[in-house]
Amino acid sequence: MKPEKLDGFDGLRAVAALTVVTYHVALSGEFLHAGSLAQLLWELKGGVAIFFVISGALLYLPFARSIRDRAELPDWRRYGRRRAVRILPAYWVALTAVAIGPFAAGVFGSHAWSYYGLSQIYDPQTVLGGLGVAWSLCVEVSFYAVLPVFAWLVARMAGRTSTRGRVGVQLAWIGLAALGSLMLRGELAGSLSAPFYDHGQTLMVTLPGLLDWFAIGMALAVLRAELEVGRASRFPLAALGRRPGACVLLAFAAFVLAVPEQHGDIFLPWYGLETHLAIGVGAGLLVLAVIVPGESAVRAWPLRVLGSRVAAWLGTISYGIYLWHFPALELIERAVLPHPASASVASLALVWLAVASAAVVLGAASYYLVERPARRLLRRRESDGRPSRNDETVQPRLDSLNSAGVAADHLA
Repeated sequence: MKPEKLDGFDGLRAVAALTVVTYHVALSGEFLHAGSLAQLLWELKGGVAIFFVISGALLYLPFARSIRDRAELPDWRRYGRRRAVRILPAYWVALTAVAIGPFAAGVFGSHAWSYYGLSQIYDPQTVLGGLGVAWSLCVEVSFYAVLPVFAWLVARMAGRTSTRGRVGVQLAWIGLAALGSLMLRGELAGSLSAPFYDHGQTLMVTLPGLLDWFAIGMALAVLRAELEVGRASRFPLAALGRRPGACVLLAFAAFVLAVPEQHGDIFLPWYGLETHLAIGVGAGLLVLAVIVPGESAVRAWPLRVLGSRVAAWLGTISYGIYLWHFPALELIERAVLPHPASASVASLALVWLAVASAAVVLGAASYYLVERPARRLLRRRESDGRPSRNDETVQPRLDSLNSAGVAADHLA
């Protein structure tokens, strides 16, 4: 089974982005504090976890293929340039807009370097400052930086081991990374369900506190790499992945199981261990539904929906939707949202439609005017510096980042 285009990931990113939009709209209308649906609405912020699992899967996949084949790892310099161009230009434009517009975001000042450098999560005073949703981008950037080092170490340890040994080494170290993250969360919280109120809040918003979500995606990347060469097809996880409908239903069940242990509408990284783990498992099951399927599974309803043209296009511009939906919500909220006491489901639906529409328009503008031109410029510069024909034997391996890795970015 040779590498194929991974269908469904764009649609899944669209779903993740729109769940986050829905959560923020509900938050603005005070629907998260009353009513029977409040606890379910709290979990919509878990769309960020889906983005993290996607990034773990798609960004590690080229490395997993290289380790599988005992081939040279993707060039870390090229990888770094592509990550930077994928994330920074669009983010800088959105951040500047909220800094100089009517939002009074307080970006310019002593912390400006932190906001523009995506390091605001390391200071409790700035963690949600500037463009509030950018805390997740800070975590993503941390993962981008760590991933090539992690893959290099794993490749060195896998060495000349057997095929099964290379898989085992990867899964062992991915599992240790996830376990370390979960143990850190449990130790600081002091219980399985207690959220973070008094200590550990800053650490939980950084990569060590959220690494297990990325690790779930990385483990799925190893599974995918093995399936591409005709191995691991009998693994129970592979069998489940070939039933995307079951994956979606189990993911929903995992999200529901997290509801009783939420203890209120809490900032996503501050949830207790049980809720955090359930959200991660749910996100992982959704990614499993799109990373494993064969030809028959593509015809299943989740893949038909996620693979539709509309879903794929929304996923393509999802980074811009994620960046711009919060400023759009703030402006629309000032203009049309009723007083929370008088807000109704109908008014909430109208505000959601307005915010989602504005976010799509602005997200499309971000993609076509900033993101795509920046990536084209990078490709042009890379092509100008391509090696001679005699040196192009390693180029297919480097190009694997274009087909799989570039697709991962997020938003998130």
